[in-house]
Amino acid sequence: MIQLFDRYGQESRDLHESLEAAGLSHATVVIEPDGFLPDGILSPFTYYLGYESGKALYFNQVAVPEFWEIAGNNQSAHILEDSRERGVIHYVEAPQARLVKQVDWKDLSGRIYQADHYNRYGTCFAKTTYSADGQAILTKYQDAKGQEIVLENHVTGDILLTLPGQALRHFKNRVEFTIFFLQDLGIDTRHLLFNTLATSFLVSYHYPDKSGQDILVWQEPLQDHIPGNMQLILENDQLRAKTIIIPDYATYERALQLTDAKFHHKFSRLGYHYHFKRDNFVRSDALIVTNSDQLEQIEKLVESLPRVTFRIAAVTEMSSKLLDMLRYPNVVLYQNASPQKIQELYQLSDIYLDINYGNELLQAVRQAFEHNQLILAFEETAHNRRYTAPNHIFAKETVDGMIQTIELALSNVKEMGRALGDQGYHANYVDPIMYQERMEIILGESND
Repeated sequence: MIQLFDRYGQESRDLHESLEAAGLSHATVVIEPDGFLPDGILSPFTYYLGYESGKALYFNQVAVPEFWEIAGNNQSAHILEDSRERGVIHYVEAPQARLVKQVDWKDLSGRIYQADHYNRYGTCFAKTTYSADGQAILTKYQDAKGQEIVLENHVTGDILLTLPGQALRHFKNRVEFTIFFLQDLGIDTRHLLFNTLATSFLVSYHYPDKSGQDILVWQEPLQDHIPGNMQLILENDQLRAKTIIIPDYATYERALQLTDAKFHHKFSRLGYHYHFKRDNFVRSDALIVTNSDQLEQIEKLVESLPRVTFRIAAVTEMSSKLLDMLRYPNVVLYQNASPQKIQELYQLSDIYLDINYGNELLQAVRQAFEHNQLILAFEETAHNRRYTAPNHIFAKETVDGMIQTIELALSNVKEMGRALGDQGYHANYVDPIMYQERMEIILGESND
């Protein structure tokens, strides 16, 4: 079975890791160019480039003209000519620290005219040029020897592939290019599993071998109607796509409500098997990761739970308001914390409090979930409800309910296990053996 993703975001990663844990991940292809894909995951745009060694580039290693400077923090870096911004350096997402993924170059008017794309080997493998109105025009992909291998025209959609010793190949769009790539790999394409109704669906739709049995995994909410391409899968039995898996229970129920009963056999529900980085040890230790000093009910929590150590971490300097929390003996502050330090803190605490206003920092809630921490939040501050059980989200006026939940969870292993069970159920956790058995049934059914 080939997993075919438009891009490798969190949803694709969860699906991929679930299939791997179940022993059902045979090949994974990501269409969107990405220089930092994990080992073993392929992209048609980078496959032919031949990069194999090197280290990711640290932000201050980007080559800049003489007398220009680079100023960076934990979020991004800026390239300056005197005081004028001439470039922006974008980092790879956490947990990597200040590693370069893309550099946007600006002219004197502040317009981006070129983006350099870097890979995990520290090399600029592609360059995108932009029009005066900010639209992407061309992206050129070069191999490890500096030779142009792939050219994508973003205006027309055309793609050119130049391989050594072979004639130039032309593709009308990413769909044609991806189909060629899958065929060129010479792997079994009887089952394509995809998770969007965009490019990867169109690859399934136009794939020359119509005998395949493909699967859509729908990882988005459903509102008031079924998307057009999903309706096409339901109504057209001649398509390769035969089955629609929906991991989220509420979304699965909504799909059944929105469709005629005669199509219900095409829907299946199957969640995820998450890889947790550690066990929960029921320690009286709570973590908060924030760049804001606005922490809902923090003083009430600290005063009501004197035996709980509250670790508050920020990647910037802390305000006097936060520093004043040091008057409590059970509060520990970490200002200017590096991503590595924050990773260490996830190992120390068994509770995560999502109580900060402002943006979520470093995918904090997801990180807490992966570290098997019990996540609690307020309605007003919850950042990522996918990983927070509804009964662990409180109105700020009912802070006593949060306090009682913390006390109960810390009372013994059984209570913490029950609370974490609620959390896992809400996030659609599935045991790997059950996942494997259910997926094998689905694959068998799609062959009927």
